[in-house]
Amino acid sequence: MSDASHPDTPSPLPPAPALSTVCLPPEVWGADLAAAAAAKTSWLWDGYLAHGNVTLLTSQWKSGKTTLLSILLARRETGGEVAGLALAPGRTAVVSEESALLWNERRQKLGFGPSVAFQCRPFRGKPTTEQWLALIDRLADLNVRRGVDLAVIDTLASFLPGRDESNAGLMLEALLPLQHLTERGMAVLLLHHPRKGAPADAQAARGTGALAGYADIVLEMRHYTRAAEDDRRRVLHGYSRHEQTPRVRVIELNPEGTDYRCLGALADLEFEETWEQLRRLFEAAHSKRTRAEVLAAWPVDAVAPNEGTLWRWLDQAVARGLLRCEGAGRKTAPFRYWLPGQEEKWKDDPVHKLHEMIWQDCQTRAELEERLSEGPQPRGG
Repeated sequence: MSDASHPDTPSPLPPAPALSTVCLPPEVWGADLAAAAAAKTSWLWDGYLAHGNVTLLTSQWKSGKTTLLSILLARRETGGEVAGLALAPGRTAVVSEESALLWNERRQKLGFGPSVAFQCRPFRGKPTTEQWLALIDRLADLNVRRGVDLAVIDTLASFLPGRDESNAGLMLEALLPLQHLTERGMAVLLLHHPRKGAPADAQAARGTGALAGYADIVLEMRHYTRAAEDDRRRVLHGYSRHEQTPRVRVIELNPEGTDYRCLGALADLEFEETWEQLRRLFEAAHSKRTRAEVLAAWPVDAVAPNEGTLWRWLDQAVARGLLRCEGAGRKTAPFRYWLPGQEEKWKDDPVHKLHEMIWQDCQTRAELEERLSEGPQPRGG
């Protein structure tokens, strides 16, 4: 008897019936992924704008979104750097809610011109879906005819069809046609307004979370934590599908309003502003100090950091060689910190000797209490 006639042998499955006449692209199997992704990410602005990607930049009204965009447009004339990150030269198309008059004022100040094409207030009101698609077709045409490789929508809410930003389905329906641009290798930059209140990280964009979920790179620009009204510093928080996107950077607009410089990571800037306070605390110390002792000595007229922040600052000071450290980080052997060279200074200081005697006594008691809490130890046999 053949296998085909055996009752336990399953019959071959028939081909699955077609449910649709839509033609889909072929699958890419795992072994072929390397060939399919042979081209590496091509950055237009390192970490923030990439060809074939959508970047969403969210920031409060009148807080610098368009200023940053204007500086990017000017620098793209020849290429260079903005905020310490390389920017490739190229052509840009800007769809703007602002008038040509305002853009001409910026052009005269910053010097952009031949490489930028503007669509200023192309519609009399909120566009229909048909108008939105026609706008995307126009941007794609500029890519083909004029080599435009960056499309900017400023601001997104002014040009998206529909009136419900909180509807995920409608939002995705409006955003998906942007693939017509990214599939051509264009970078897309969407400028957007934030939601009310103090949103969590990566959730500043107004409306449905589908918007941030759709974007490949999400940037949130905020005022510096301790900024005054005339402070020109901004903090850029980055969330991305790409490892190259900086997580947090502090940038500062120059007094002329023509360029941004990078001040480094937020933690670095906070440390620079706090180190002088820390240095004075340790300089006045007569012995090595634990974190708890540092907090206890913090000036009453200054806002003390929380324990986690202070620990981070102390670790950074040790890493930079500004402080020395000993201890194991346990209750009976906590970390203690002091300034380099202080041990030599304390040799003849009677107050230091008294502090150390008290410290050793406290540690001896702590060790004894720890042993007692563990209970009697079994005798060795």
